[in-house]
Amino acid sequence: MKRRNQIITVVFLLYIGFFAIGSIILHDRTFSELENRQLAAFPEVSFSSIAKGAFMEDFETYMQDQIILKDELVTLHTTVTYGMNERLINGVYFASEGRLIQDYSYDEAQLSENVSFVNDFAESYPDYNYTWLVAPTAGEIYSETLPDHAPYDSQKEALSYLQENVSDKITLVIPEQELLMHKSEYLYYRTDHHWTQNGAYYGYRALCEGLGIEPKEKDAYQVNEPSKSFYGTLYSKAPRVGVEPDSIFLYENPKGAYQVDYPEENETKDGLYQYENLMKKDKYTVYLDGNHPLMVIHGNGERKEPVLVIKDSYAHCLLPFLADHYAEIHVLDLRYYHKSVSEYAKEHGIENIILINNVDFLTTDNNFLWLY
Repeated sequence: MKRRNQIITVVFLLYIGFFAIGSIILHDRTFSELENRQLAAFPEVSFSSIAKGAFMEDFETYMQDQIILKDELVTLHTTVTYGMNERLINGVYFASEGRLIQDYSYDEAQLSENVSFVNDFAESYPDYNYTWLVAPTAGEIYSETLPDHAPYDSQKEALSYLQENVSDKITLVIPEQELLMHKSEYLYYRTDHHWTQNGAYYGYRALCEGLGIEPKEKDAYQVNEPSKSFYGTLYSKAPRVGVEPDSIFLYENPKGAYQVDYPEENETKDGLYQYENLMKKDKYTVYLDGNHPLMVIHGNGERKEPVLVIKDSYAHCLLPFLADHYAEIHVLDLRYYHKSVSEYAKEHGIENIILINNVDFLTTDNNFLWLY
């Protein structure tokens, strides 16, 4: 027994030593591809930070981020936890059909606040035409794939609230029925919280009806599959051995010519798709290069009047369809753009304002206050 305890002690010390020494001698990582985020650097040492306890907190975060084989350990933990029949891990449901679905809780207070901001803006600036597309997420369209008795709130309550409370000055578009009609198709990524561009196409068709314009048919586009190895945000939260990757499909108009300006970064890029981003972990950024405070899309649409889109990232794979209708689309993301929206619209001669959001975003985000 004594020898057995000695062996266990030695193995344990070797285990601790391996991770401690390995984490020290290896170069610190600055970015985690799996988590798609910047990692903590070694905290600054000062008398003040030590006295206040901030140094130890920052050092703990640093050690958690820089521990050797962290990504592999996280994947192992998720895989073992899944093997113990847990189906909700780190806010992600392991659903049937190989789907990962983000947990959703209905927060009427946050939704009400966001609707009030939008309504008040429309009432304060009545000269604009407003259209608001709100898309359900995969958890609503594929709710039958969720684990039995999962405490997942239906999004129907949020959609009903929108229908009852959005101002009459705003044309509300909810593409739920269009998506349900085509749910056998590849509408949402299985490892990411976004819809695919195919799903966005049906959202685009519903939006066109709200805007009073004729949508283009699918055969107007060439559909390419430049990647079959996309692991999205939900996989990053709960990576597990055996999860199949997603494919990225791009809808391209062979007759189109596009340019995208990024004024905040003083950059201009040709095309709506940034193919080099397919080499990154976050391949969804192939659409319009991901999140930016402000973008201006120069398309080949017949409508020459500029249009303003206020959006979350669900808009990224829908906007290429709109670029075939509008010659100039100004795009604001209120998570990063904190200047006056009304002044921007006035300065650029905007008459039509389109909002594009998903239900989960509307019940969790608190940046609609930047409309003012």
